[in-house]
Amino acid sequence: MTATPGSAGRASLVVLVLAAIVPARLPAQGASSPPILRLPVSVRAAGLGGAGVGLSGDASSVFINPSGLATIRHIAIEGAIQRYGDGTWETMGAGAFRLLQFNFGGGYHYMRFSDSSATKDNLSWAGSGVYRFGLIALGSSVRYVSEKDSSGAVRRSAGIDGGLGLHFFDLMTLAFAVRNLGQWRVTGKSLDMPVSSRLGFTFNFVDPQESARVLGTVEVAWTKGEPRRTMLGLEAGVVIADVGVVARAGYGARPDEPSDKKASLGGSLVLTRVTIDYAWQPQAAFGGDAHRLGLRFTL
Repeated sequence: MTATPGSAGRASLVVLVLAAIVPARLPAQGASSPPILRLPVSVRAAGLGGAGVGLSGDASSVFINPSGLATIRHIAIEGAIQRYGDGTWETMGAGAFRLLQFNFGGGYHYMRFSDSSATKDNLSWAGSGVYRFGLIALGSSVRYVSEKDSSGAVRRSAGIDGGLGLHFFDLMTLAFAVRNLGQWRVTGKSLDMPVSSRLGFTFNFVDPQESARVLGTVEVAWTKGEPRRTMLGLEAGVVIADVGVVARAGYGARPDEPSDKKASLGGSLVLTRVTIDYAWQPQAAFGGDAHRLGLRFTL
């Protein structure tokens, strides 16, 4: 099945209309921006300088760009763990499956801060639904975020994300995502969940069904109240009989320091349906360098 120019235009129009009609409610005075919203969720994206909107086929897309779930053929499961220099822990788990032309997914993202931090923990849940017709995928996520401080007070808010992906077979993807199109307070004081738009392009320089793997990605992010950020990533490797190694490198500005560009490194060990991911980021938030570990399973 192939997409027509008219269907592509209609999908783009849906996203634009959604962005216009869903109110982005302003946070109440004294609201805070949860750190969990400013960190890369995917280990793979972390190794690519933070560029993740143009990636597809990973369960972590529920947090990054819901339209990225559209290329999952049957099921996908993903998990990650990270310990920072000050003792803060971060974990993530996500899963997704395909049903006819639809893909559905969900996941959690959790941070437990050090004893000296004013914030005790952050928790985020997300659920996504995607519809794919031809080359076009249109999806949306509902995201719940909570923050507990050292005194035990909890603030909870929720928001809506939208994503559009143009998946040109296995060769390239052009994707656009908007986070926190609309947001509302659940309990306690409001959390600051700024509207953020991202445009990403991913290109496979060689057929990913062959032994060689060479992929490049570029992403531009616009977040309300912050300067524009650009992220670049490249991964290359060899996979023979579904077993191999992929190296990864990225460069770009991080959300916690938009004016400070940093390089990152990473890699993956591919073992048939299971992929073990690693990413290193210098001078990460919460003290010292960040070493991330992740696991992906696809079927």
